[in-house]
Amino acid sequence: MREGPATPAGGPAPRLSGTAGPQRARIALSVVFFVNGALFGNWVLRIPAVKDHVDAGTGPLGLALLGIAVGALLSKQISGQLVARYGSRPITVLGITLSCLALMLPALAGNIVTLGLALIGFGAAMGIVDVAMNAHGVAVQDRMGRPVLSSLHGVYSIGGLLGALTGGAAEARGLSPLVHFALVAAVLGGAALAVSPWLLPASSDVAPRAAEGGWARLPAERRLPLVLLGFVGLCGMAGEGAVGDWGAIYLRDDLGTSAEFAAVGYSAYSVAMAAGRLLGDRFLGRWGDVRVVTWAVTFAGCGFAAGLLAGHPAAAVCGFAALGTGLSVVVPAVFSMAGRMGGPATGPAITVVSSIAGTGFLAGPPLIGFLAELTGLPAALGVVSVLALGAAVLLHFATSGPRAATGPPPARAADPLP
Repeated sequence: MREGPATPAGGPAPRLSGTAGPQRARIALSVVFFVNGALFGNWVLRIPAVKDHVDAGTGPLGLALLGIAVGALLSKQISGQLVARYGSRPITVLGITLSCLALMLPALAGNIVTLGLALIGFGAAMGIVDVAMNAHGVAVQDRMGRPVLSSLHGVYSIGGLLGALTGGAAEARGLSPLVHFALVAAVLGGAALAVSPWLLPASSDVAPRAAEGGWARLPAERRLPLVLLGFVGLCGMAGEGAVGDWGAIYLRDDLGTSAEFAAVGYSAYSVAMAAGRLLGDRFLGRWGDVRVVTWAVTFAGCGFAAGLLAGHPAAAVCGFAALGTGLSVVVPAVFSMAGRMGGPATGPAITVVSSIAGTGFLAGPPLIGFLAELTGLPAALGVVSVLALGAAVLLHFATSGPRAATGPPPARAADPLP
């Protein structure tokens, strides 16, 4: 990710007109975020079925899930270079198309080894679109002159919710994962491609050669705060990944619920996450990033821990909702703070934070699987609460002192809120 085109000091970014204007680009990018969330929602609700199909225990399944992390971490580095060279638009379209196709790979696996390989491919596609769509979101936000990244992530959460409901319905109707994933890929892939002409042109955020260099371009005094901020995001995203990959299994296998009820936990989490993100820009603007995130992650950690300790399905669902509410503002807020910390090097700053934070989403679930082999899944999920509370501590160190520069952004011309 890189800086956008130069703008007059203190003034809004130049607006684009026509079919590639910022309002239409926001709509198109919202569809991409929605599709990405829906793909993941459909996947996580069929993990128990895929687990049974390959006859895997929690430990081997955790190892297979590590393939998502490996694939994504490798592809993110490539995606960042492609975005810098060709712009975020074509890489966003490529990434979401590959993600739709790769959704079918886990359903084709016949054993735990091939499942791991399939998930590497799925993770690689997810990594490509993750970097590109967030880079495009920054470009859209700059041109609109007001925050929109939180609402875009809110649309992702809505996609996750509807994807989870679709996955639960497919499970109830007895559809095989392969048939289910093929239908989802066709519908969602078609929708993403249909709106792709509305995205901003590739030239809007192609980085000049002088802007390349990533870490080396960041002011030395901002590097440690940015790394700490990345770990704040990591703590939050580890919770997101854990609920997605293990929530349904926890409700079904540990609390004895039906497969249909198991969908309720992730659905409650997704509803709370979506609501928090759709309202997040207003809360963050009124009370400030640091205060809102600190209270939010504290609420998330305590609420989720209480749900786990109760050991009852209804309490667990409430715990998932509390976790979703608290974690909803973390990622949009840390991206916003990273942009201000980076100063002129906004793009490289957000890239550093995004890379570290994304590791939590992808590597957290397999690590919880390994812990579950030793302690049981309920105790392993308790790590999510510990990480949420730890995020508040890390945020204090990341934003304290003159190096942080996390105050509110300077006033600028903006469209009225819808």
